[in-house]
Amino acid sequence: MSSNASNPTWSVAEAKARFSEVVLRARAGEPQRVSRYGKDEVVVVSIDDWNAMSDRQNASAVKPRGSLLDLFEPLRGSGLVLERAPGGARTPPFGDDD
Repeated sequence: MSSNASNPTWSVAEAKARFSEVVLRARAGEPQRVSRYGKDEVVVVSIDDWNAMSDRQNASAVKPRGSLLDLFEPLRGSGLVLERAPGGARTPPFGDDD
């Protein structure tokens, strides 16, 4: 295992051979990096850390935005007047010409 105190990194072979130690360290609150060919591939974390990260992500997830009508609802009664551009409807560049 190559590591510094705050960032332990295991090769895949080391992590496989010493998996119990990897798990124990992760459960102790120390995320364990596993690398392949010298490049970090995965991180082993405790279930508590995983749940905490998942809860934060879910809390910051984008909420459904609603419909187009919901978007324009605040303009209702505002006095804003929208006018259609001159020239009428345009022909789309696709579709049936029959």
